[in-house]
Amino acid sequence: MMTPRERAIEALNCRIPDFVPTMEIDFELTRQLLGEDLLLGEELCKLSGKEKTAALNKNIDLYIRTALTLDYSANTIHPTRTPLYTPEGKFYDTLEDELYVIKQVYKESNGVFLVAAGIDGTYPIPDGSSFEEFSYRLFDEEDDMLAFAKQNTNWAIEQMKRMIDAGALVMYNCSDYCFNSGPFLSPSQFEIFIYPFLRQQTSALREAGAYVIKHTDGNILPILDMLLDCRPHCIHSIDPLARMDIAQIKKYIGKRCAIMGNVDSTLLQLGDIDGIRKSAENALKHGMPDGGYIFSTCNTVFKDIKFEHYKIMLDTRYQYGKYFTESLSPQTKCC
Repeated sequence: MMTPRERAIEALNCRIPDFVPTMEIDFELTRQLLGEDLLLGEELCKLSGKEKTAALNKNIDLYIRTALTLDYSANTIHPTRTPLYTPEGKFYDTLEDELYVIKQVYKESNGVFLVAAGIDGTYPIPDGSSFEEFSYRLFDEEDDMLAFAKQNTNWAIEQMKRMIDAGALVMYNCSDYCFNSGPFLSPSQFEIFIYPFLRQQTSALREAGAYVIKHTDGNILPILDMLLDCRPHCIHSIDPLARMDIAQIKKYIGKRCAIMGNVDSTLLQLGDIDGIRKSAENALKHGMPDGGYIFSTCNTVFKDIKFEHYKIMLDTRYQYGKYFTESLSPQTKCC
């Protein structure tokens, strides 16, 4: 029987593992699963010395137990601080705490699962308050906007290389590009302001030894060829809320990269039991054939989801996720 790590590597290389791998960009239900929350952000930053070290070690324990309990093929290490945004770009004032956690999870997990992290230097959809200004600047200040894109991409690459060196071999690039109706930039603008920098970023991360997963919600069809040309190992989220048909996407992509996602997070939030099962079954039915598929939600497992509903999704994997005759042992089943 393969380890969770081995399953992910097979899928990310568009091959067939023994059992479909599963993992999430973000899992926020550690309290529901293990009785404790990760300590991050401002609360962690208030600590220092031995208290801070103890908190980081507690996080390490929770990351490992979560991955082992849920049979995750990779678990994502959160930034211990959020990026700072300045007129010159975004940056972390320090990565040392996150790098420490990555190193320890990598070491203490004994290679059972992959460690994941990541950021993204490419332009995401601007928030509502800055969308209009951003749009004008693309036309009025094209050179400055291209220079800014290059600067942010170079910054992100350098940070992620440090994460890779620490042991995070899965890099999520999570700038969202698309609404349910389509990309926030026209394909011609996307080709100018995002595509070359996403290609640069992906290439640099691959050369550094990482598996690269490009996330974006929404309708990706108008820019899908450009995403594929950037050569990520995998594309997430194959968003059902944007009517992304996983069977259609799978057929079109073929062996050019793996796909991940498609289970409807809204149904998990609403607690629609039949809907969760049907969405999970559909994702497995159309994602699994010929390998190259990672089972996950179309978004993240956020705090408004009840674990009992997420468990229905995971149980569906145990029922239908087998490629060969050997099934998962009972000890690996969660909860």
